[in-house]
Amino acid sequence: MLRIRRFEEELQRLVGSGVIGGTTHLYAGQEAIAVGVSALLSEADQVVSTHRGHGHLLAKGARCDRALAEFAGKVTGYCMGKGGSQHTAVPAIGHMGSNGITGGGLPIAAGLALAQQLRGTKQVVVAYLGDGAAATGNFHESLNLAALWSLPVVFVLENNGFAMSTPVATHSACSDYADWASRYRGVATARVDGNRVLDVLAAAEPLLERARRGEGPALLECTTWRHFGHSKSDPCAYRSKEDDARWRALDPLELLRREAGLADEELARVAKSVEEEIAAAVQFALQSPPGDRAVALADLEIAPVATDAAPCRLAAGQETTVTEALRETLRGELERDERVLLLGEDLGVYGGAFGVSRGLLEQFGASRVRETPISENGFTGLAVGAAVGGFRPVVELMFSDFVTCCMDALVNHAAKLRYMYAGQVSVPLTMRLPIGRRHGYGATHSQSLEAWFLHVPGLSVVCPSNVEDAVGLLRTAIRTDAPVLFLEPKLLYPARGPMPAADHLVPLGKARIERQGRHVTLFSYGQCMPLCRKAAEQLATQGIEAGIVDLRSLAPFDLDTCAAVLQRTGRGIVVHEGSATGGVGDALIGALLPRVFGWLHAPLQKVAAAHTPMPSSPQLEEFVMPNATDIVTMARHLTEDY
Repeated sequence: MLRIRRFEEELQRLVGSGVIGGTTHLYAGQEAIAVGVSALLSEADQVVSTHRGHGHLLAKGARCDRALAEFAGKVTGYCMGKGGSQHTAVPAIGHMGSNGITGGGLPIAAGLALAQQLRGTKQVVVAYLGDGAAATGNFHESLNLAALWSLPVVFVLENNGFAMSTPVATHSACSDYADWASRYRGVATARVDGNRVLDVLAAAEPLLERARRGEGPALLECTTWRHFGHSKSDPCAYRSKEDDARWRALDPLELLRREAGLADEELARVAKSVEEEIAAAVQFALQSPPGDRAVALADLEIAPVATDAAPCRLAAGQETTVTEALRETLRGELERDERVLLLGEDLGVYGGAFGVSRGLLEQFGASRVRETPISENGFTGLAVGAAVGGFRPVVELMFSDFVTCCMDALVNHAAKLRYMYAGQVSVPLTMRLPIGRRHGYGATHSQSLEAWFLHVPGLSVVCPSNVEDAVGLLRTAIRTDAPVLFLEPKLLYPARGPMPAADHLVPLGKARIERQGRHVTLFSYGQCMPLCRKAAEQLATQGIEAGIVDLRSLAPFDLDTCAAVLQRTGRGIVVHEGSATGGVGDALIGALLPRVFGWLHAPLQKVAAAHTPMPSSPQLEEFVMPNATDIVTMARHLTEDY
């Protein structure tokens, strides 16, 4: 406890004097909680921490010198300076990462616990959170999932009275958090004075042992007080001097010294050892070199995928639908790799929103085909944790529109964990997202939002337009050691084509030239590909040879192929169903222009949806969607007017 206290005091000095930049959230005053809990954990047990997590890190066994070097942005830090104070992980000792999003780590912890449960390890996961996180949806979604599946996770809630500056009574409508959590079936709870380390240990022990025995999750609420403000710029004006004095009289270090009867000479020996360690840590951190450009850009590379064949009930060349091809691809990957899991709403008897998973629950069972509550951020975050824990989850959303509910899990965690933690973890997560219109589904069930994710480093985005690519891209996505968004155009589910070979893969970032052209090139993907084919046929009757490139991969684009065909035709049109404003067309044109400007005979153009929500009326829908006539008109303009 003294080691944590002195580390935080020294860190405050270094940050306050400008020697270390950035922000920091000090743990001083709460040491008894992390120490009391970690005293019961093995190195194989895992913890998921918070933005106020230095105490969790050190109590789990991290070295002061490498931790301080990380916070100082040095290459000798645990994450090479890329995680810093809020985002540090040391998986080698079971510390799976601190998290800068309030409540963001809770579903990840549940996913790590699922991985432990499926392996039968008898290990437990501890998820730390503050009182502010208990007001988030992640808190309740994670508790619900943990309770439903009896996951070996113990939520340790550090109630220091304030969510930043907002008092508990203002932000949480409960008498206490242990009572709140107890309403979830199968969740054991306890509430303890978090300033008394031996009391914390005594309260945590039965909850941890219960979780190890497979009897379900628990929540331990620990009341405490942070000695400093929320962050370095916080003067604590919202806390009274009287309250602060009262709580400081209950300093966990002083309570332990008095109540355990520690001798002065023992205290002096410990203090001397701690001071020597802290001094050495400061010297190590300040003398270590900072990272360079190579460090800043590393840990986004994607390793090659396994190329072995997967079991398949459909013979190569057998005609099938996209729906059935996707189902058989999932079946094959489930059979091939026991780490593959399916998660999502109504995956069982219903077979998923569009029938893709029908029959898989009966074959593989509920442990591998998991029907979830309607809590997209919760189960997507859980899938992120399961992926970090060594599994390969495939998450299905009913409609891609619902990705708006899980942006935190995807954008802040799935996309960033490997980078922030300097390659110490991987997130092999596949998200299946049915995209686009389906005649009358309306504004919240018909969107094509893929352009949002092209802006997010760390995410790959792919979209097939036929059976062969659906199989090859989905296999590649599942086998990739990084998060992949697999877009499934709704109107193409019934499309037919030959089943490819059992070892067929389509690499990320590789477009396909479907039709060679001489005058103009159409770039598209998904359910706009049939429009491009129809337009190309019409243009051919008018003497205009239009080529077609199926992009397939939107992040990354295959810019080499796209540039090569533009060198031949000098004219290009990007066609997509998403809004014309800020869509895939804008992204592709912007990326291509520096490469192809000198070869162009006309401006690169786009044909896309109007910048309006999707109307529910199928008749009105046609007025806002791109069509073959629009493509023909634009192609004629580019060839005849330039």
